[in-house]
Amino acid sequence: MKKIVFAFLLFGFALQSQAQKLAPVKWAYQAVKTGEKQYNIIITANVDAPWHIYSQFVKKGPVPTTLQFAKNPLVVLKGSTKEVGQLEKKFDNNFGAVIGSFGGKVQFIQAVTLKVNTKTKLTGSIEYMVCNEERCLPPTKQSFEVDIQ
Repeated sequence: MKKIVFAFLLFGFALQSQAQKLAPVKWAYQAVKTGEKQYNIIITANVDAPWHIYSQFVKKGPVPTTLQFAKNPLVVLKGSTKEVGQLEKKFDNNFGAVIGSFGGKVQFIQAVTLKVNTKTKLTGSIEYMVCNEERCLPPTKQSFEVDIQ
């Protein structure tokens, strides 16, 4: 009987350890008014140490951070999405190349203009990859929604 109970306990611990998924990036979304019908959509990634997230402009190696904005007939995107954070370019052992990445906090900022003065939402998705010195997690894609008021 003790062996059966012990086996069930081991099985339970195994299931629990598999259920814990690493999530080293926490995302936040906001719209900041910058002028008449002008907004900055600010998508903030807070990356747990020792992990890092890759720049949008990575050409070789990991999956770059990619933001896609869904079409909204009330919203016009202005220019490209900017990165604001401490970009670190260094040799990445995981990919054998010099690659730009961010640790800690990085903001992706997209300027938009509303066609009319109204409340709306801007939706889209972010695809990103995080690594530390020992390993990388598979690329992740998640949706977002930002209220523009």
